[in-house]
Amino acid sequence: MLRIRRFEEELHRLVSTGAIGGTTHLYAGQEAIAVGVSASLRPDDLVTSTHRGHGHLLAKGARCDLALAEFAGKAAGYCRGKGGSQHTAVPAIGHMGSNGITGGGLPIAAGLALAQQQLGTGRVVVAYLGDGAAATGNFHESLNLAALWRLPVVFVLEHNGFAMSTPVAAHSACAHYTDWAARYRGMATARCDGNDLGAVMAQAAPLLDRARRGEGPALLECTTWRLFGHSKSDPCAYRDKADDAAWRARDPLTRWRAAAQLDDQVVAAVQARVDAEIAEAVQFALAAPAGDASVAFGDLALTPVPAAAAPCRIDTGKETNFTEALRETLRGELLRDERVLLLGEDLGVYGGAFGVSRGLLAEFGPRRVRETPISENSFTGLAVGAASAGLRPVVELMFSDFVTCCMDALVNHAAKLRYMYAGQLRVPLTMRLPIGRRHGYGATHSQSLEAWFLHVPGLTVVCPSTVEDAVGLLRTAIRTDDPVLFLEPKLLYPARGVMPAPDHLVPIGSARVVREGNDVTLFSYGQCVPVCVAAAADLADDGIRAGVVDLRSLSPFDLDTTTAVLRRSGRGLVVHEGSSVGGVGDALIGALLPRTFGWLHAPLSKVAGAHTPVPSSPMLEELVMPSPAAVATAARHLVRDY
Repeated sequence: MLRIRRFEEELHRLVSTGAIGGTTHLYAGQEAIAVGVSASLRPDDLVTSTHRGHGHLLAKGARCDLALAEFAGKAAGYCRGKGGSQHTAVPAIGHMGSNGITGGGLPIAAGLALAQQQLGTGRVVVAYLGDGAAATGNFHESLNLAALWRLPVVFVLEHNGFAMSTPVAAHSACAHYTDWAARYRGMATARCDGNDLGAVMAQAAPLLDRARRGEGPALLECTTWRLFGHSKSDPCAYRDKADDAAWRARDPLTRWRAAAQLDDQVVAAVQARVDAEIAEAVQFALAAPAGDASVAFGDLALTPVPAAAAPCRIDTGKETNFTEALRETLRGELLRDERVLLLGEDLGVYGGAFGVSRGLLAEFGPRRVRETPISENSFTGLAVGAASAGLRPVVELMFSDFVTCCMDALVNHAAKLRYMYAGQLRVPLTMRLPIGRRHGYGATHSQSLEAWFLHVPGLTVVCPSTVEDAVGLLRTAIRTDDPVLFLEPKLLYPARGVMPAPDHLVPIGSARVVREGNDVTLFSYGQCVPVCVAAAADLADDGIRAGVVDLRSLSPFDLDTTTAVLRRSGRGLVVHEGSSVGGVGDALIGALLPRTFGWLHAPLSKVAGAHTPVPSSPMLEELVMPSPAAVATAARHLVRDY
């Protein structure tokens, strides 16, 4: 506890004097919780932490010098300076990451626990959180999932009375958080004085043992008090001075010294040892060099994908449809790799929203094919945690529109963990998203939102237009060690094609030339590829040779193929269903223009969905979406008027 206290005091000094930049959230005053819980953890047990997580890190066994170097932004730090005070992970000691999003680590912890359960490791997971996080949807959704699946996770709630500056009475409508947690079937609960080390150890040990035995999750609520403000800029004006004085009189170090009957000589020896360690850590951190460009731009490259044949009941070359091909690909990967599992809503009798997963639950059982509650953000976050602990989850959303509920899990966590933690964690997560219109589904079930994710470094986005590419891209997505958004065009589910070989893979970042043509090139993906092929046939009747390129990969684009084709034709038209404002077309045009400007005979253009919500009326839907006629008209203009 003294080690944590002195570390925090010195960090406060360094940040306050400008020796270390950025922000920090100090743990001082809450030491008994991290130490009391860690006393019952095995070295290989796992923890997830919060923005106020330095105590959790040090109690789990981290070195002060490497931690302080990380907070100072130095390359010698645990995450090479890329994580900093709020985002540090040391998987080698079981610390799976602190998290700057309030409540963001809770579903990740549930996913880590799911992986321990699936893999039979015997490990337990501790998820630290503050009282502010208990007001988030992630709190309730994660507790619900953990209770439903009896996951080996203990949620440790550090109740320090304030969510930043908001008192608990103003943000939580409960007497105790254990009252909420106890309502979840199979969830054990306990409360204790978080400033009493003996009390924390006495309550934590049986809950951790229970979780380790497979008897289910628990929530331990520990009341405590932070000695500093929320962050370095917080003077704590909202806290009552009498309350602060009363809590400081209950300092966990002072109380344990008395309870353990430590004499002055013992305390002095401990203080000397700690002071020496902290002094060496400060000297090391301040003297260490900062990272260079290789650090700043590292941990982003895609990983190689293993080539291996997967079991398949559909013969190579046999005609099938998109739905059957996707189902058989999922089945083959489930058979090929025990680490693959499928998560989503209504996967059983209903077979998923469009029937792709039909029959898989019956064949593989609820351990490998897990039907989830309607809690998209949390079960996606759970999949992030499961992936970072060695599983290869495939998450199915009923409609891609529902990805709006998953943005925290995807954008803040799946996309960033590998980079923030300097490659110490990987997130082999595949997310299947049915995209686009389907004749009357309306504004909240017909969107093409893929352009949002092109803006997020760390996410890969692919979209097939043929049966062969659907199989090859899905296999590649599941086998890659990074998060992939696999877009499934709804209008193409009944489309037919031939089943490729059992070892067929399509590389990420590889476009496909569908049709040659040197007068104009049509670039598209998904269900607009057939639209472009039809438009090209129409243009051929006018003597215009239109080429068609299926992008297949939207992030990253295949700029080598698209550049070479565009340089030959000198005219380019991007076609997609997503909004014409800020869409994939804008991103591709922006990427191609510097590479092709000297070869162009006409402006790069686009035909896209109108910048309007998709109407429910099928007749109105047709008016706002690209058509072969509209594409052909735009292409004629580029050829004839320039």
